[in-house]
Amino acid sequence: MPVETDNDLLIFLNPDEFGVEARYVCRDPAVEPKDIPGQFDDEGSNWNPNRWNGTEFQMQMGASVTSTGPTFLCRTSDLNKGGRKGEKLTIKNKKLGVEQEYRIEDKRPDGTGMTLLLLMAND
Repeated sequence: MPVETDNDLLIFLNPDEFGVEARYVCRDPAVEPKDIPGQFDDEGSNWNPNRWNGTEFQMQMGASVTSTGPTFLCRTSDLNKGGRKGEKLTIKNKKLGVEQEYRIEDKRPDGTGMTLLLLMAND
């Protein structure tokens, strides 16, 4: 059980300081989309291994790539059913006045009431 309450965790996600607001859309159509606070990090790159010019042997062996990409850290309690793969998250950048839609590729709950979502741009 986490030491901090859900309200305590909001201190780390304040959109007026270093957090952002995101629109979370669950795969379940009965669940209404909602705005949730979190920390967005877009450092890293998305690399498509299908564009790699390796040898035929290397392609057959299934080259794997581990990389960092866009992530969103939020309270686990803000995610309906825990934030499942394929659900949508729209990051709102108030400073730039733009929004970018992402899909959740994976989730990593940390056991303290926070979950890190691994995202992929939804082009």
